[in-house]
This record gives sequence, structure tokens and C-alpha cells, in this order.
Amino acid sequence: MTATTVDDELRLRSRSGAALAVTFTPGAGDSVVVLSHGFLSDRRAGGRFDRLAAEYAALGHAVLRYDFSGFGESEGDVVVGDHLLDDLRSVLDHLDGLGYTRQVLHGHSLGSAVSLRVAPERPAVATLVLTGALTGAGSGVTPYPFLTTEQVEAWHRGDDVHLPVTTPGARTHVTVSRLRPKVGATGTQEELLGALRVPVLVVHGDRGSETRLAATTAAGAHLLPAGSRVEVVAGAEHTFVEHQDEVAALATAWVGRWVPA
Repeated sequence: MTATTVDDELRLRSRSGAALAVTFTPGAGDSVVVLSHGFLSDRRAGGRFDRLAAEYAALGHAVLRYDFSGFGESEGDVVVGDHLLDDLRSVLDHLDGLGYTRQVLHGHSLGSAVSLRVAPERPAVATLVLTGALTGAGSGVTPYPFLTTEQVEAWHRGDDVHLPVTTPGARTHVTVSRLRPKVGATGTQEELLGALRVPVLVVHGDRGSETRLAATTAAGAHLLPAGSRVEVVAGAEHTFVEHQDEVAALATAWVGRWVPA
């Protein structure tokens, strides 16, 4: 593997069959950071993942960003929880084949939920960084919490629900349906967090929906592996748009500790 700062734009086939849009920055060593984006987002996350990718690459790590199936430039018409899990598995299969034996999973929101469930299966995963994390029990049969009254009614009818994407990109909307299982359709917090075997950094804010998510993490923090840490960024909301410096500092310091390049 040869060090380079040039991003490669790739298409990888997911186990679910969808072609995934991938941006990959190779590294000189055996370490790689995989960035998994949040809901109604994509592999650039409005520039936030571009910035994090540059920070991680500057440390000497390879970096891979990808669009989940049903999001961004990847294939897929309706979001399916099991397919999202397969997307990350397929990305990690690819990195295994390239010889990246020390892998870091950095997931935001939806990406955190996927990373938490896939990490215990993968012996090459050395640590996780989770922002705006979804660390609670399964709730796959309930509507998405941000749906309008009309959208909730459509959800319960089994109709497709089209949610607009507000950031510029390949899609104008993301489609969800009650008939397609969400990530975390089953399980408990004890099962989810208790399955982890590597240290985890969880970063929350203290504004908006982050207060609820942070409380859920606090209730299960004792279940996290030894060496894990929970940080709360004062004034931050779920996207951390105004607090990218703090997130980058926490994330790079954590990865530098557990997976030195």
C-alpha cells in the first residue's frame, strides 16, 4: 500500500446487491478509519465528514467514506435496516482484502447504530468513535420520531414515506417504509453494548435531541468495554455543525491513542 492524499472514487457491491458510492483515501500503513453517515445525509455529511477524513488522513490513516444504500449516490430505493448492516460489512470485507488489519469505525447517528451492531463481528475493528450516538434498545417497529402526523399515518398504512434531503447532493429525498425493517428492530441495550469488545468514544451534545440521546447513553455507560469514554460537548446539537473543532479534536486524540498510525 502506498501513501497518497488523492481520493479514489469507487463503486463497491454490497452483500445486499446495491452498488455503493465510496470515497477512499489510501494510507501507507495497516490502519483505516471508516466513516458511516447519519440519516438524510451522505458520505460528505455537508462537509463535516470531508473535514474529519482530512484530519484522520493527516494522522497517517487510510480513510473510507461511503453512502449507505438508499442514500446519496448509492443504489437503493427504500431504506432497509438489514441492508445498511450489509453495506458496512461489505466495506470492511473490501478493506480486509486490501490488508488494513487495524480498523476504526466512526459513525454518526444512524451510522453509530450500524457501527455498534457490526463491530462485534469484525476482529480487525480496534475502536469506535460515535457522535450523536443511538445506543439504546431496538425500536424497529415504531415510526421514525421526526415524521409529521401525516407521515405517521402513511407509515401505519404501510405506504412509502418520502423525506426531503436538505443538503445538496444526488438525492432530493430518502424513502422509508414500515414494511422494511429499521436498524435495531430487536434487542436490548444490554445486548447491544455488552457485545462490544473494544474501547468506544461516545460524543454527545447537550442541546435538542442530544439531551435524550445522551441520557440513554449515560444509562448504559456501565455496559461499555473497559477504556471507553463518554464526552458531552457544551452547546452542541445533533449535527455538531457549530462544534466541528471539538469533535475533530476528541476523535483524532482518541484514534491516536488506540490506533497510532
